[in-house]
Amino acid sequence: MGLDWNPIGKPVAGHEEEYEKLFKLLSDTPIAGSWRDKFKQLFQRIDRDAVTKRWLEIQVAPYVTIQAPQVGIDARADEWAKARYKENPPKDKTEAELLYELRGYYVVALAPPCDGIPYYSNGPAGYVELYSFRSQCIVVDCKDIVGKALLEKCYQSCLAPGLSALGAELRACASDYASKHNVIHVEAVRELDTPEGSPESKAHILFSAARWCEYWSSRGHVDLKPISSLPAAAELRR
Repeated sequence: MGLDWNPIGKPVAGHEEEYEKLFKLLSDTPIAGSWRDKFKQLFQRIDRDAVTKRWLEIQVAPYVTIQAPQVGIDARADEWAKARYKENPPKDKTEAELLYELRGYYVVALAPPCDGIPYYSNGPAGYVELYSFRSQCIVVDCKDIVGKALLEKCYQSCLAPGLSALGAELRACASDYASKHNVIHVEAVRELDTPEGSPESKAHILFSAARWCEYWSSRGHVDLKPISSLPAAAELRR
């Protein structure tokens, strides 16, 4: 399946400290503090379901940040739902019943274009959202460019500051590589039609990854890797 980056919720204003604490509990990341605090965490048993429920309660979903319209609230989303119904009408429900069931559903495909919805994404495959970044492209095509240390960071879930730092490293790497290969023009290009594995393609992947990190981190979102046990943002789809 490979590596995908998945942004999840950012903390509701006023709950930043609680959000970070719960994130670290769920991801088994050591908390900051005295040796007593760290020792206590080693033996702390948490009610994961309760912690997860609370953590989801105090976050703003990525769907909100990208301004994805909602069924039952936005006309464009209603038209999208009606079109899906006409394409494959269920035998056991009417169009009105389907619209009622989908009320509040965020339609990511109708969100305004932005760097948070990347060109490189496995969203169309259905197992991740359209706003996820297909970072396996870095692993396959840019491994030798980014180096081992930076590649390892690409596999680590992180809070917004860590995601910002990752974006800065990727941008520096992309700029250096693009300058050396005289392909700096791809930096501001969203979609690129060029041979796979070419210098233009590799630089474009890295610049796209950097912009993705910058977009989500600047808006306070967490980056979740599939190896994490944290709940997915899809739980906040409505």
